[in-house]
Amino acid sequence: MPRQFRLLPLLLALSTVSLGAQAAPTYTIAPIAGLGGSASQVNALNNAGTAVGFAYTSGNHTNAYVASNGTTTSLHPGNANSGNSSATGINESGTVVGYISTANGPTRAAVFSNGGVQVLGTLGGTNSYGNGINASGQVVGLSDTANGFQRGFVTGPNGTLIEIGPLNGGYGSDANAINDLGAVTGYVDVNGNGDYRAYIYTNGTMQILDTLGGNYAQGYAINNAGMVAGYSYLAGDMVAHAFLYTNGQVNDIGGFGGDTYATGINAAGSVVGSGMAGDGSFHAFLYSGGLFQDLNSLIDPSLGWSIQLATDINDKGQIAARGCRKNGPCSDLLLTLADTGGDPDPNPEPNPVPEPEAFSAIAAGLALAGMLRRRRAKR
Repeated sequence: MPRQFRLLPLLLALSTVSLGAQAAPTYTIAPIAGLGGSASQVNALNNAGTAVGFAYTSGNHTNAYVASNGTTTSLHPGNANSGNSSATGINESGTVVGYISTANGPTRAAVFSNGGVQVLGTLGGTNSYGNGINASGQVVGLSDTANGFQRGFVTGPNGTLIEIGPLNGGYGSDANAINDLGAVTGYVDVNGNGDYRAYIYTNGTMQILDTLGGNYAQGYAINNAGMVAGYSYLAGDMVAHAFLYTNGQVNDIGGFGGDTYATGINAAGSVVGSGMAGDGSFHAFLYSGGLFQDLNSLIDPSLGWSIQLATDINDKGQIAARGCRKNGPCSDLLLTLADTGGDPDPNPEPNPVPEPEAFSAIAAGLALAGMLRRRRAKR
């Protein structure tokens, strides 16, 4: 379930869109401690329940982190307040992918393993970013090229970077996730006219996925069955909806009235993501068994959490998320199905990160990341 993530405050009470009768699962909530700074974002989760992301330090630098069994550890080498790093994906052996920069140097895709860091190269440009990793350690990501564009890549033999796309004279591409069979998803410019499509890339062959009617779509996550979760603009390119690609079809899985983004998928095809309601508030969602549900309807309201961002889901149904308490601190969170046991809130006062107002600004900025990436790729 590797993937990078970028997207997503709330208020609107939402009625669930139900496509079938099913008892709603109830999730317990365990806050993930930060690294002493003002903010953090969880990005990925493996089947052991180990989460990775980035957190600000007290010196206002970002450090890649790994969180397991209630302990959060920085993966940033050396001085925590020199340079920046982020973790964007993790595989089942605990190897982590992301990116790192030195104090005055470029940003490079990086693999964090056994206490060390392997820095990857580029496609001829200055910077690169790791987005996902599979069981065999293949990495996908984004890199600058020598001529100033940005292109997706997958690592090949000896860690070489293999460029993915674009097509027919297009400008940019990105690779967001890779499954254990080596299939990659992301987005690719298909014609140089600003038309970007989600794709599945396997062994040098690219399959372009349909859109939900618009001219821009992006795949964010892919499971071993080849199911893809992502988002696509609807006809008119004004509103984006989350989609699930399965059985050869791109299916609109719903929304809250505004833009909706799917960012994680597990082996069973359950999808998580986040979206904007008509009033501008953000809600995390779970799509499973034909049901599109606000995650806030699946937690105990007495705990006081509002969940705005969900980035990943593992095969046990655990969800990497972020939320805020009313008039209280915000935190990265690990949500676990209640019937699997566990303390629903082992740390009722997690290390404070942004207050709800501050997180609102962060979330709004994250929600624009997809469009910003589109523009950046067209340079």
